[in-house]
Amino acid sequence: MLKQIFFLFLTIQIYAQTIPVGMNDFSEERFRNQQLISGAYKSFTIRPVSDTTISHLLPATVLTSYNSDVPMGWNDGAMIPAAGLQTYLTAGFFLQHKALSLQVKPEFVYAENRDFETFSLQGAYRAPMLVLWNSTDIPERFGTSSYSRFRLGQSALRLSSRSVSVGISTENLWWGPGFRNSLLMSNNAPGFLHGTFNSVKPLKTFLGSFEFQIIGGRLEGSGVQPVPADYVVNGVNYFEPKIADARYISALTFNYQPRWIPGLFLGFSRSFHLYISDMGSGLTDVFPFILPFEKKRVPLEDEKRRDQLASFSARWVFPASQLEIYGEIGWNDYKNSLIDWYLSLEHSRAYLFGMRKVFLQSPGRYVRFAFENTSMEMTADRLVRNNGPWYRHDFVRHGYTNEGQVLGAGIGPGSNLQTFDVAFVRPSTISGFTIERYAHNMDYYYDAFKVYDSKWVDVNFGGYYQRRVKKMAYSARLNFALIRNYQWVVDKVFLNTQLQLSATRYF
Repeated sequence: MLKQIFFLFLTIQIYAQTIPVGMNDFSEERFRNQQLISGAYKSFTIRPVSDTTISHLLPATVLTSYNSDVPMGWNDGAMIPAAGLQTYLTAGFFLQHKALSLQVKPEFVYAENRDFETFSLQGAYRAPMLVLWNSTDIPERFGTSSYSRFRLGQSALRLSSRSVSVGISTENLWWGPGFRNSLLMSNNAPGFLHGTFNSVKPLKTFLGSFEFQIIGGRLEGSGVQPVPADYVVNGVNYFEPKIADARYISALTFNYQPRWIPGLFLGFSRSFHLYISDMGSGLTDVFPFILPFEKKRVPLEDEKRRDQLASFSARWVFPASQLEIYGEIGWNDYKNSLIDWYLSLEHSRAYLFGMRKVFLQSPGRYVRFAFENTSMEMTADRLVRNNGPWYRHDFVRHGYTNEGQVLGAGIGPGSNLQTFDVAFVRPSTISGFTIERYAHNMDYYYDAFKVYDSKWVDVNFGGYYQRRVKKMAYSARLNFALIRNYQWVVDKVFLNTQLQLSATRYF
């Protein structure tokens, strides 16, 4: 049997390179919109997706970003939230021999990382934030000087058939149907080293089509050392140093398209992470996602000192109406039993939902409307049963992060976001505008304040333009953030300006 599988890998032509998650030339945007126009054949909930255009030289991109006052932006992979100028560079190549392929696409980032006004509230207002800082690795500022990193980026070594692939990669991943946020896996943080076994196209059966990805990887810390004196409040030192240890992540995502309901995609994702020094060597230590959900059926789970997240998602595409609706709901904690699911479904949950609609004008010309709502704040269940903010829990005190940034929703723990986006798509151009309401860390707000008028809320608005000229693609984004009660200080107002310019060369 193993000999037959090996022969299958060696003799079947494979798919080509992947489209990097969040690539700034809007290729993913066009790909997803095209599903609404011509019909759905992939869930678009497991990315990166394959690019069937074979090219040995991969696109080269330079991206420059500028924030005038405060760090803004997420879902930008290797880049960091920083004030001032930041530059991102990438280029690479793709090689293929039979079933074996090598994609090398390293990334370099340089950020001015200018100083800005950080969190400074004292007394009772500061203590709840220190609890979060002690249990996550999400620095406000990445050091006190300029920042530069070189990474392997969107690189991968794969052995693939037409249907499945196994390999080693540092690519960014995105799991789930959201376009602005994802609960478990997004390109908000830099890509991490991981082994992967995944489908490369839907696997068709008599029940319908299936897509999947299984990963095991290594997560790193930010390397930013906190200042212990900052953790002293009213003479009490809240500082709890973190261990200097990398973390292991093991995760699964699975998508099913029922044969009898065209355009419907049902997804499930589950992720575990723990310090490598706490890791065992058994099958359920390497692949813990095969364990039951109910804690009473895993009695020694707490001794493993690992944290987990899980989510269910649905995406329903209606090509006749050129419309899709979708949602994802997730939990940051185990349920004790099946009865616990029934009684406390809202415990430790977060969710997002959205819709996208295309209005076709002529071939290659259309208008796309999109709306998405993400809610990460804890529910009222916290009054009777503590679970803590999303992306942090009891054992892994770096939280669900890689190199100082959340692996899931870029808005971060306790935050909420509503996004409305309109795009005007033409064969060689895309232009559009975005309006957002961003409520920062409502979990902290409710812990620290007893008044209603100190919520830190931004209104983000701006536009973008992208144009393809022969083998070049140019794009520009200009966003403004009207920030009210910055850092939860009443009537402290900022107007941040963010400008992004990029150029991509194809070969």
